[in-house]
Amino acid sequence: MTGERAERFVVFNLRLLAASFAVTGILFIAAPDGVLDVISDVGEWFGDFPRAPETTEQLWLALGFAYMVVITGICLVVQADVVRYRPLLLVLAAGKAASSLAGLGFFVFDQDVFIYLLNFIVDGFLVGVALLLWSLSGRVAPVAAPT
Repeated sequence: MTGERAERFVVFNLRLLAASFAVTGILFIAAPDGVLDVISDVGEWFGDFPRAPETTEQLWLALGFAYMVVITGICLVVQADVVRYRPLLLVLAAGKAASSLAGLGFFVFDQDVFIYLLNFIVDGFLVGVALLLWSLSGRVAPVAAPT
């Protein structure tokens, strides 16, 4: 996939990611324990996982919400000019890799809570998505500057 087709694919997916990150951020800040409860309930379908601990530290909640705002912004900026802002997709991939690996670390070394495992899987997948979009955006021809 190259040219305009690649650009349309990248732009569409970045808009989809931006909307997903925005909704997730809003859910995190508006109903953090509700999100944890629902995901803990889903985890029961797959095994006997301990329930996610309640949100007691508002600082970490604020930082998590801020992270969702930042990655939403990255997606919106890049989709506006995928060639110019392509390097930001590597920043997105790095952030998602850090989140994924932290989730794995918490799952392995703290408690085998389902949301930690789910975070590892989902954010690990999103690392791949960000890298795919980065790769495809390298196949888009830059827009010529007006003369």
